[in-house]
Amino acid sequence: MSEASINQILTKAAKAPEETGPKPEDMSLESLILLINAERLKNLQTKTETEFDALRARQQNVADLHDVIKAINTATDKNGAIDITNDTNLQNLIENAKNLGVDVKEGQMVFNKDEKDRLIENIRMTVEDLNVQNDMQLQTISRLTNERYESYQLARSILKPLQDAKTTLAKALRGA
Repeated sequence: MSEASINQILTKAAKAPEETGPKPEDMSLESLILLINAERLKNLQTKTETEFDALRARQQNVADLHDVIKAINTATDKNGAIDITNDTNLQNLIENAKNLGVDVKEGQMVFNKDEKDRLIENIRMTVEDLNVQNDMQLQTISRLTNERYESYQLARSILKPLQDAKTTLAKALRGA
């Protein structure tokens, strides 16, 4: 039995209680197994999608912080300092970085070389922290994906013997 056909059966089984179909006590063992497995797969899919959404948002924060570093590097003068007093775009980028957790002195518009280097280092540490969280979340997504695969395999390992038993029983009844 292919994964696609199992998925089709699971989808049909998941819809059965919503319709005015049979009650769980009237369902066959096969239908109950499919229903339980379908619910588990749906739950795992929802969790995976939630994790992916959070991962995408955090990865966007990392990209935004990289843009801040690029803008700071572009605005740096020949002495290694930056003055953002008249650069509203860079002010907004630094304010956004602050909102993402970067430590920035309140109201500071002029940064000498050392202050600029510390600012960039603070941004890089925040990016590193976000990347650690991303790695942990990727592990969670991987675990959820493995659980989904194992659920498909479980359904297959249960349904195949049931199907074989039905076939054997039908042949025995036919007298083959």
